[in-house]
Amino acid sequence: MPRALIILHASPDTPDCRALTALRLAGAMLAEGKDVRLFLVEHGAQLADPKLGADNPCRALFYELLDVGLNVQVCGGTMKKLGWDQTYTLPGIHRSSMKGLSSFVSESDEIVTF
Repeated sequence: MPRALIILHASPDTPDCRALTALRLAGAMLAEGKDVRLFLVEHGAQLADPKLGADNPCRALFYELLDVGLNVQVCGGTMKKLGWDQTYTLPGIHRSSMKGLSSFVSESDEIVTF
């Protein structure tokens, strides 16, 4: 099964909709039967914030993709900057690191950044 890695730097609130585009691409890749990993770093980690507004167009799609098995990793350094301590939990989302990202890059057939 092909492995795809999507690295998201962009905030879900950015007017250019890069986060939404990343999620739509992840959904299309999952529909094609690919093993998709989404790595959230810097502003992109805000997508995993449980306080993300219900009116944000990314929120519903993000939770839908989590429900169908999207593998989501968040940079631990970014989580620390955001004040998310070790007790932070959101089902389907895992704390990672640059070492984890490096491993994902090595294992991926396709890599896209937003």
